[in-house]
Amino acid sequence: MSQNEEKPLNGKGAVKKPIQAHLGDQLKRYFSSIVSEPVPDRFASLLDELEKRERSGAPQSPEARE
Repeated sequence: MSQNEEKPLNGKGAVKKPIQAHLGDQLKRYFSSIVSEPVPDRFASLLDELEKRERSGAPQSPEARE
């Protein structure tokens, strides 16, 4: 099967292009609202701490490596 062919979904046939487009639009609409939400303060603090550690070359704790 070439890359341009529609691939079967659960062996029951291919998903039609208009359905794919509709699903893509709906997913974009849903996730665009999530992306525009502010980052929680605790998460932003953790990201800042990680960035400081990376810049300083400080070793990470075993929990941070997982």
